[in-house]
Amino acid sequence: MTEVDQLLSRMRRLEPIALDAEFAAAVQRRSRQRLRAGGARSALSSLLVLGTVVAYLGWALHFTSGLYR
Repeated sequence: MTEVDQLLSRMRRLEPIALDAEFAAAVQRRSRQRLRAGGARSALSSLLVLGTVVAYLGWALHFTSGLYR
């Protein structure tokens, strides 16, 4: 048994802690805000990846066509 397995087995034996309702609501509210705010960055990242892929494929096509001239 590894150290991680021993740690996990000890953690499973711990009793669960009941959260305060106000604290739980604050955590949920904050997590929803973070999820909503993440959309703009992921769209920009996707656009950047798409541009990189198109540029690479264009270069690869140009390079390959140069081999057959």
